[in-house]
Amino acid sequence: MKIAALKAYRIRVPLKRKITHASFSRSESESILVCCELDDGTIGWGESVPRAYVTGETPDSVLTQYQATDFRELTDWRWNSTQEAVSLCQQLRLADAPDAPAEYQARGSFGNAARCALELSLLDAATRAQGESLSAIFPYLEEDRSLNQSLPSVRYSAVLTSMKPLKQTALSLLYRLTGFRQCKVKVGMPGIDDRALLRKVRRLTGSRMGLRIDANEAWNRTELETRDADFQPLQIQSIEQPVAHEAIDELKHIRGQLNALVMLDESLCSQEDAERAIAEGYCDAFNLRISKLGGLIPTFQIARLAHQAGIRCQLGCQVGETGILSAAGRHFACSIQELDFLEGSFDRYLLKQNIINEEISFQWGGMAPALQGPGLGVTVNPTHLAQFVDQEMQLI
Repeated sequence: MKIAALKAYRIRVPLKRKITHASFSRSESESILVCCELDDGTIGWGESVPRAYVTGETPDSVLTQYQATDFRELTDWRWNSTQEAVSLCQQLRLADAPDAPAEYQARGSFGNAARCALELSLLDAATRAQGESLSAIFPYLEEDRSLNQSLPSVRYSAVLTSMKPLKQTALSLLYRLTGFRQCKVKVGMPGIDDRALLRKVRRLTGSRMGLRIDANEAWNRTELETRDADFQPLQIQSIEQPVAHEAIDELKHIRGQLNALVMLDESLCSQEDAERAIAEGYCDAFNLRISKLGGLIPTFQIARLAHQAGIRCQLGCQVGETGILSAAGRHFACSIQELDFLEGSFDRYLLKQNIINEEISFQWGGMAPALQGPGLGVTVNPTHLAQFVDQEMQLI
């Protein structure tokens, strides 16, 4: 098999409601899609959600990087099995971006969103052509297969982002009544009493609900330690990205020191970030997100590194992911062990219109079945896609 055509799309998908947290607010999501067509006519799709405050990338920068990349090398790729396709994707490289912010270049994160959309499209096409599920790639990523598993279903976490008291009450009760076992609460918003909010959520969701919080870079270390002690009676499981990445050194040697796990998100965007966090003791847990880490293969590599270092992991998502990234996350969640928390598959709850034909959003209690394939196990609806396309770019 070989690649016959490659095309990138920039899309804007409206959200059902505005999502606000301490770092950003948005009412629509911009994604990059890549469509890969093989010589036998098989079509594969990939997606990424570039965010300037995460990897330094924007939709413009991703398309600029694609434009600078000579994709003719990919037309020389030949493979006859999923294993061979995975080996080729491990070699996937894009052109350097000379205008990339120096900070993100140094961290090795700039270009990850660009790589993610491309990698997913290639893996989707390759496994689809073989009649295999995308989950078939994971056993080829480590020899001892110590992280591999095959689950028939997974359970996602609920997320509470609203700062409106009535909506907080309604959603907290809904999550409890519909059987969710975990919930993440956004904190650190100006003018909000976080302790009062969390006491309310704990009371409404009940003692059995696992609660995590996400500060989105709102605090410093002193505030973190004060809040961790303050929140101890509320049994908070983890505190995500408590400080800004620029202040990450404040977290040196904090691993194992607090009641809650300290989890990195915006400070965990590359292999380099992961290695530094482990060496400096910045955290107890990683939030893995496929788009920011560069695709399924780099995400798996960081999960393996975390496993070796005794770091816990959450599989997260980015606001506004369409069904393509949701499907990729499902395959990862069902195939990889030691993921303490899962976020994603919010599709019909957040997007005004998805671009895939299938309904794969989580259901009652956050439950969602494994996707059987072929490939990602989802298909893009051309009519739905056409509504949201801002720009197209032929790569091959």
